[in-house]
Amino acid sequence: MNANKKYVVCSLLILLATYVFAAPLRNYVCIVRGNLAKDSTKFLEEIKDDLNDRGYSRYAKEIEAYLKGSFGSGFVFYASDKKPYVITNRHVVHKAETANVQFENEDGSTSEYKELKIVAIDEDIDVAFLALPETYTRPGLTFRESAVSDGEEVWSAGFPGLGNEPMWQLGKGSVTNARAKIKELLNPDISTIIQHSAQVDGGNSGGPLLITANTESGYHVVGINTWKAYMRESTNFSIPAKVVSDFVEQTVKNTKKKISIDERVKQFVKATSNKDELFTALGKYVSNEMISKVGKNSFTTVLAIAPSDVRSTVAGIFAYDPIEGLRYATAYQIWKEFQDGETTLKTEASSAEESTNGTKVTLTIGDKEPIETLWIEEQGNWRLVEFSTIKQAEKGKSSEKKKTSKKSSGAKIDGVEVIDQYRMHISLGLLYPFESKKPGFDFSIVGSWHYVAFGAFVQMQKVNILVDLNNSIWGGPIVERLTSMTTLGPILRVQVPVSFNRFTLMPYGDVRAGFSNIWTMTKDEKSTRFYIGAGCGLAFSFNASETVAPFVTVGYMHSIYKGLLSSNSGAMAEHTNAIIASVGVKLIER
Repeated sequence: MNANKKYVVCSLLILLATYVFAAPLRNYVCIVRGNLAKDSTKFLEEIKDDLNDRGYSRYAKEIEAYLKGSFGSGFVFYASDKKPYVITNRHVVHKAETANVQFENEDGSTSEYKELKIVAIDEDIDVAFLALPETYTRPGLTFRESAVSDGEEVWSAGFPGLGNEPMWQLGKGSVTNARAKIKELLNPDISTIIQHSAQVDGGNSGGPLLITANTESGYHVVGINTWKAYMRESTNFSIPAKVVSDFVEQTVKNTKKKISIDERVKQFVKATSNKDELFTALGKYVSNEMISKVGKNSFTTVLAIAPSDVRSTVAGIFAYDPIEGLRYATAYQIWKEFQDGETTLKTEASSAEESTNGTKVTLTIGDKEPIETLWIEEQGNWRLVEFSTIKQAEKGKSSEKKKTSKKSSGAKIDGVEVIDQYRMHISLGLLYPFESKKPGFDFSIVGSWHYVAFGAFVQMQKVNILVDLNNSIWGGPIVERLTSMTTLGPILRVQVPVSFNRFTLMPYGDVRAGFSNIWTMTKDEKSTRFYIGAGCGLAFSFNASETVAPFVTVGYMHSIYKGLLSSNSGAMAEHTNAIIASVGVKLIER
């Protein structure tokens, strides 16, 4: 056998070995779909409509896609009680009452098990497991007892989405950091996590991270694929197998310690008092019930006025899972209460007090007014359901919005401060001076920061210039000249946007300064001037999408032109009053 033939045979053997491993693996790994409760579906439909009304069409589409059916991955495991379970991530089924799982058979058919009970959820490690029927007979995967090491070859298995439909994927990579510490993902006090390069995409969540072994399946489970770093290539993270197996065994043996309300509040206080903690650390304390009450307002507030890094984090989570996006938006609203500039305020909590709706705890944050909180037990953990500084939407508001328009009181809607959501405003319009009655034009481009905008303008208008030629170096009488004044300079704008669904009214005030005809310095023109202007107006915009909003503006501008150079030192200041009518577009969502 020559070298080429040997190479071909070896290649075929390698491919065959891969097939032998990959084909039966599908018997152990499944698609997991959470079954949302009817009230959750209705809640998301209402938020979708509201986001559409406010111009956030992209986020509305993400909810629409989510409602069509989100999914993740999972795998079969037999615990010490000899019963079959499906292990997956908490965030795959966190809002579900039950879950369906589906296996792909070797002949191309599928086997599905519906309405499986969610046995337990652990929010700290983002793990959940479901009970398969006792009639289930397929074997399960096993955990490797020893931890992985840097450089070990690993495999990712699951059903990432392709065209919103799950598709089998077996990826190969290596462990790039066997003991990564990333507190935003998993508290290092609980466990480190596995960083690896095996392919992971949306839909892989809950699927196993595997290493080859001499077992029936050909693999051992060394972790659960849970996170992916989108700004880095091949940087994926898994929860170590030991952490998962300990949680499952403690649950089936009923030895998992239940945390009391006092312990839970102490954990919460510690998280809020640690200046190194980010707002994401508070997400696990936000209940699903609280999300239904304040999640919509928290999300739109974050989109409007939160710092860019917070918006990016929340929007990224929302794109993958809208309910989790609402949870972390609410967590940010809570987290803000414990911040004072660059410092974290000291937090203290009173003793828990039982009530008919839950357990009340009063928080004292530095010198601020005490905050009343209400806690309930949800999915085996104590979680916040009320936080007195975060107001919930009026009951029935969402269902009534289709019948009546939402009117703003001041600059708020449903308790949410309304801030213009677009970063850049570009306008072009006609300028009509009262004195000369000769139309000119006005162009401006500004960057918007909440209530303030700053940028540049170009303005052209006909101005009656008075020049005392007797006092000039050329000599002569006082004359009046109708002169074209082209002015460039900076513009500062103060604005107060008020929203009515997708429409926004924005009263504003402008202050401008600049130089006119600085490039025309001949003795005949003598029109170089220093310019200052002040005005006000009203802009009316339509939020066509999250990136574009056309608008029209009507405003008044008072301008002063003052002689600048020695060639027109005899010139007096000229005042003009003008109406500006313009059209424009707002661009780029915050």
